[in-house]
Amino acid sequence: MRYRWQGLTAGLAMMAAVAPALAAEERAPVACGAMDAALPAELNGWTRVTDGAVVVGQTRALTLSPIAALTFVVAPGRAADAGTFGAVMTFDVATSGHYRVALGQGAWIDLVKDGKALTSTTHSHGPACSTIRKIVDFDLVPGRYVLQLSGAKAAAMPVMVVKA
Repeated sequence: MRYRWQGLTAGLAMMAAVAPALAAEERAPVACGAMDAALPAELNGWTRVTDGAVVVGQTRALTLSPIAALTFVVAPGRAADAGTFGAVMTFDVATSGHYRVALGQGAWIDLVKDGKALTSTTHSHGPACSTIRKIVDFDLVPGRYVLQLSGAKAAAMPVMVVKA
């Protein structure tokens, strides 16, 4: 039993020594050539921003409303701070699959179908050297969805829904 504890103690000491180096490496800035130059294939349309309704595969420039002025279909999964912005919009999905919602700034994302909030499958930051700040993935079936955004700090942002 003594040897098992010695091994555990040595392992913990090694982890304590390595952890600061790993944390510093994660915070190290990445040298970028051009922003958005090397996006994954499904996000290639990110830089072609247009106005209008949310359509799968196209990036839209959204004008957000003050959070206090919005009526959500379901209560957001996270309460938004006063003075932040949000939006409620619909989009249609034609084929079942794995979809991504990408945002140009941080905000809470709720996806609603038939009056119920859906559970996301993953959350991530945008790719390095990109203007995408947040990506949330969902498994969707054909139909109409309500995309609810809340807690954004600025009143405008690009949004893109794509099939992954």
